[in-house]
Amino acid sequence: MFREIFLVLLLSHIIGDFYLQTEKLAKKKEKNFTYLCLHGLLYWISFLLISLPILSLELFLCGLGMGLIHLIIDFIKYLAVCSKNKKKNLSTSDKRSIYILDQAVHITCLVIGSYVLAIMNYDIKILDCCKDFFVVTGISAVKVVNIIVALLLIHKPANITISHLISAYKPKKDLSDQQPQDYNAGRFIGSVERIIMLILLYLGQYSAIGLVLTAKSIARYDEIAKNKISAEYYLLGTLISTGFVIVVSILIRL
Repeated sequence: MFREIFLVLLLSHIIGDFYLQTEKLAKKKEKNFTYLCLHGLLYWISFLLISLPILSLELFLCGLGMGLIHLIIDFIKYLAVCSKNKKKNLSTSDKRSIYILDQAVHITCLVIGSYVLAIMNYDIKILDCCKDFFVVTGISAVKVVNIIVALLLIHKPANITISHLISAYKPKKDLSDQQPQDYNAGRFIGSVERIIMLILLYLGQYSAIGLVLTAKSIARYDEIAKNKISAEYYLLGTLISTGFVIVVSILIRL
């Protein structure tokens, strides 16, 4: 039962910490405590929304606790960022380390919360209307949650995580190059690429993944061929993105 509980809590975390948090809110909460509290409220709402089909007091209380812990962790992060900003020494590497540590602590708390509910022999029971749907369609509720978590993970969380991991190696912009850079399009391409790879991995078509990576390389060929630093940056991002999908595909099969 630990796995099922963890999936529900992880789904709530993904929605609250990534999809209910805009880029503008993420920047403002690092400078303004009011926006930090707003994020904490939205994070708790995500747990409330996920627990509605289950209507579980235990899960609701766990979500409330997770929301408070999340707010405390983000407050500590807020103090650290403010301290760094005052000294004007918040580097790209610092932002990356803070992000990784922040997410690691959050996931650890989710694991602990899931473990506590599991040893209490807590059993997830969904509403009868939802249960009837899965019985009639013959679809496993756990598999549905697995797929939703996987798809949500490889989109916005993957984009943000990869962006932080490779930010320190980003090539400096050439002032002579006036060509506009559409980072949103690049992120969307990355998401589509990971979705296709996840489907191919699920179907066992491992060799077909090479076609996806080849198509992406052809589109960037001129940039890669002319600039060694851009080529290394592109290769690093591609490898991390591919590795992210592989890890997610392994997790949903466990």
